Parts: sequence; structure tokens; C-alpha cells
Amino acid sequence: MWADNETSRDLIGFQVHSDLIRSIVVSPAMLPVTLGLFGDWGSGKTSIMQMLRRDLDLERWGVGSAERKACEKVACLYFNGWLFEGYDDAKSAIISAILLALGEHKRFGPKMRDGVVRLLKSVNWMRAVRMGIKHIALPALAAYASGGASVVPSLIGCVQGVAGAGHKAEPQGEQEAEEESPEKVDWESLIRRSPEKESLLEVRSFRERFGKLLADSDIDSLVVLVDDLDRCSPERVIENLEAIKLFLSVERTAFVIGADPRIVRHAIAWRYQQYGERRASEDGEEEQRLVTDYLEKLIQVPYHLPRLSPAETETYMSLLFCAKLAPPNRMRECLAACEEQREKNRYAVFGYGAIEQVFGTLPNDLAEALGLCSQAAPLITEGLKGNPRQIKRFLNALFLRQQLAAVARLTNIQADVLVKLMILEYAQGKYFRQLYDWQASQDGHPNQIAAMEAAVGKGDAEEKLAAISKGWSIASIKKWLAMPPKLAEVDLRDYFWVARDRLESTLSGVAMVPPLVRQVAELLLSGKPARRNQAMELAQQCTEKEIELLLGLLRSQITRQPDRKDNFDALRALVDADVLGAAEAFAETIASAPLRRMPPSVGMDLNVLLKKKTKLVPTFEVAVQRLRESSDTRVGRAFIEGEKT
Repeated sequence: MWADNETSRDLIGFQVHSDLIRSIVVSPAMLPVTLGLFGDWGSGKTSIMQMLRRDLDLERWGVGSAERKACEKVACLYFNGWLFEGYDDAKSAIISAILLALGEHKRFGPKMRDGVVRLLKSVNWMRAVRMGIKHIALPALAAYASGGASVVPSLIGCVQGVAGAGHKAEPQGEQEAEEESPEKVDWESLIRRSPEKESLLEVRSFRERFGKLLADSDIDSLVVLVDDLDRCSPERVIENLEAIKLFLSVERTAFVIGADPRIVRHAIAWRYQQYGERRASEDGEEEQRLVTDYLEKLIQVPYHLPRLSPAETETYMSLLFCAKLAPPNRMRECLAACEEQREKNRYAVFGYGAIEQVFGTLPNDLAEALGLCSQAAPLITEGLKGNPRQIKRFLNALFLRQQLAAVARLTNIQADVLVKLMILEYAQGKYFRQLYDWQASQDGHPNQIAAMEAAVGKGDAEEKLAAISKGWSIASIKKWLAMPPKLAEVDLRDYFWVARDRLESTLSGVAMVPPLVRQVAELLLSGKPARRNQAMELAQQCTEKEIELLLGLLRSQITRQPDRKDNFDALRALVDADVLGAAEAFAETIASAPLRRMPPSVGMDLNVLLKKKTKLVPTFEVAVQRLRESSDTRVGRAFIEGEKT
């Protein structure tokens, strides 16, 4: 299996993105600058930041090299916004953490320490005033700010992660560049001994003092990498952004913010709503303009990561298998050869043929794996939207199932058949479950799949596929049907046996839920109409795959707590909004959840829904029949009574 960690080792070809960003953040002509590194969850943002951090490390480059000279007066700090999710005043904590990390920098820290202490006292005073309004009597504020209760002690454990040593990239058998370890400093004692008087932090004076601090320390460029912003709650996202705004326009500074832009935009919209500043027209154009204006003022250079192409996906998968199955020295040779090929042709696949040239003769297990990569890469790219993390987790799930088959002595399991079925499972979960139902009722040999495979490639294929089962005529499914191997002669029972624990969630247990999906689910399940409305706005930005994960998450919640009305309301809200697949998910849930534990109001709500949306009546046919035949349950009686009104 492969560790699901960010890495500074480039298997994807993302070094070009790191090089581009590095050229911006070290250029005096571009500073000060805030760059937004935007991409979906799992798209490689953190790995690019790790590459950038590695390449800004002075020790990485040889003495006298141009790269070393460019890094001599550059200080790079890595900051994980999610670390401060639980702080009472995350804004003050973030500013303090950046100052602490800067003061402990191996090369520049000693020159900056006195200035850092003075700024830290101002930050503590700001925090004391903010907290004192709610929790502290005004006469105690001075003691709180100057030593009675400082933000600094609670941040000491986080400084390692901010400065760099606590968030190591995965080495994967290769020697990483040596990090500049932060120096240990007794900040609490320094703050207490400082003669500087406490003063309220004011934006203009902070920028002036911080800019002078950088100038006096001979730093030409302070690069702060802000990661995992999209894992934070809307409130914390805004506090992170507000903290970063304090540093804007400070000479010699560069912020690189990695996030899913959809979550950031949602947090900004949430902020306007919280403070009563929503002046949206009926179609929401005014609010979107406000959000866009806010983001454009904060982010001068937006940079969107592209999704992997089929060729890049095949290269990535091939190198992952090389890392797993090849000796370390061969892996280094493969990486060098791949980089050389990328320099000549960025559109070519570094796959079976290229790796065979490196090895001479490929080991059997690696040859088989690379053959699978070549066959599956186009469909995996389409199904997983070119997402590197999803691709790696797909391969991990494949490995686990192969191991399960071996332990269970299922000797007939073929890797290519397993891969093909898993592509359908991951990319089109609805049709995977339908295929499961077909094979379960026909001893593993469904007639439907044989008929559809025979129809693919013929002139009337679309009509024939639609006649067999609605939905199987879409382009992505036709590509899947045409993909080798054919399944018509394969007994599918063993393949579905190794996948039986995932049939309900479609690999959601293997693939971590993206932050955007988790946030929408939490808002929907809150039980509060205002938060549910926010969820519906955010759900409109979700991809088809994210909606499928969201529906699976809500159905799992109902399975665990079928007696909670809020769980059903969350799913029904998506049906009301005509979200793709929501009606089918709601119908299947009512048709399968334990009726005796289901709130009776669910039956009444379903009546209202079907009278309002009559086109959904066929979709709920099985669920309605089940309720009509369950007059001995409260929900059944409620539904029957509702039909009479």
C-alpha cells in the first residue's frame, strides 16, 4: 500500500508549479504578494507546498550555485491553519505563531528576537481586549496581557509545525533535504522581562513595525505557506484571512494560501450573512460580487491547479507501482528518466515501455501492474476527475481487496476484472449497486451485462442499452463496458463478496470525505433552517462525485440513527432542491430503513413531497408500497392518513 501523505518527491510532474510559484515569491519586483494556490481536495496543493519549502531551503543547494544565492535571504515558514481550529481567538494565535516561528528561525531568528517580543506583547494585548469583553474584568486586562495569561505558552507546541519540523513530508525511501530546525526559545520569560509597554495592536503600526523587523534582519523575502485552510470552519477561515490581511502590503512578504476556493468563497459569504451585510438580489449576484471583491483584494495572484490528464494519471500510477515493487536504486533511475522525458515531451506517458528501458527486463508483478495502468488510466482519470489523492486511495483499496481475496483463498479473482469493477464502483456507484443486484439474482452471471457488452460498438448501441436499463447508455458507462476484459463469462459473485462491506457507501470508507462534502453534511444535519439554507447554496457547487459522497454520508447517518427526524430532513432538503440523485437516495432509504424506528412525520413529509413533485411518484413506488403495507407502524399509519387528506 501507499501512505496517504503529502510528499516533496514529484511523481506527478508538479515541480513546474512549484518552480513557477518560487519565481514569484523570491522576486523583489513582485513583493509584497499573496498567491492563492487553488484546487480541489486531494489535488496536490500540500505536496506543491512541500516542494516549494524544500526548494527554498538554503541547505538544499550546493555552495556557489545560483539557487543557493537566491535563497540566502529568504525565510520560509509553513503554517497549517487547521492546527488553530480550537483556539478561542484564532486570529491572535495565528499572528503569534508566525512571529514565534520567525523568531526561532535558525538563520534570522537571533537578529529578530527583540522585535518579535515587542510585537508579541501587542498581540497579547489585542487578545486580552477581545477576550476581556466577554470573560475578564477590565482592571485585569493588563495582567492578562503582560503575563497573567498569555497566548504564547499555549502556542509553543504548534511552532514546530509552523516553522517546519513538525510536518515532515513522507520520505518514501529517499533522503529528504535537511530542514532548518527552529531554535528553542523561552518566549514567556522574554516577554515578561521586556521593558516594552503593552499597547493595542493597530494595523498601520503593526505593518510598519513588522516591515522594519524584516528590513533590520536582512530578509529579502519572507514566504509564509498557509495550508489546510479549507479544512477549517467558516469562522476560522475568516480569522485566518483577517490575520493574513494584517501582513498585506508589508514589504518583503509573500503568502501562499492553499485551499479549495469553493470553501473560501462560502466562508466569506457566511461572514457577510453573520454581520447582516447581505445585500443580495434575488439571484444572488450582489452577494457573489461582494465575495469576489473580498477575495480579489486579498489574493493578488490566483493559481488554479489543473486536474491530471489520462497520460499524467498513467504516469503517476506507473511510478507509484515502481515505488512499491522496485528496489530504491531502480526507483531513482525511473524518476530521473521520467524527469528527462518530461523536459522533452510533457504530453508523453512514462509507462510500460519507458520503464522497461530502465529495467531491461521487468519483474512479472511490475509488468502486470503497468499493463493494468495502461488499460485503466483513461477511465480512472474520468471517474476520479484526475485527483491524485483519489487515485492513490483507489489503488490502496485495490490492494486491500487483493489481499482479502488471497486470505479467503478466492483463487479465481483476476486483477483486471477487479480493477474494472472498482472503476464502476468508484465512478458510478449507482450502477455498481445495480450490477450487484443483477448478479445476485442470477448466480453471478447477469444477462444484462452480457447483452450490453454485445451491444457496445454497434450503430444502435444507445437504444439497445437504454432498453436494457435506463442510464447505462451514457458515454462514460459505454466506455466502461467497452473496456477489457469482458465480464459476460465471468462469475461475479467472488468479486462482489470482497466488496460487500462497501456496497452501501461506494468506497466512502476508503476515500476520506472531502472537506466541502463534510461541511455541507454538517450544515444539513444541524437542524437549523438558516444553516440548511447555507448548505443548499454550497451543495450547488459540488461535483457529481461529491454529491454522491454526500448522499452516501447522509444515508449512513440515517442507518445509524433512524429515529432522528433531522437526518431525514437533511436528505429531503436535497430532494426539494432537485439535487441529482437525491430523490433516488431518499426513496431507497425509506424502502430499507427500519420502519418501527422511523419518526411518523417522515411519512407525512413524503406525502407532501409527492403531491408537490408528482414527477417523483415512480421513483418512490417501492417506498410507498412498503409504507402502505406497514399500517402496524407509526410512520406507515401517518403516510396512509396523509394519502386520505
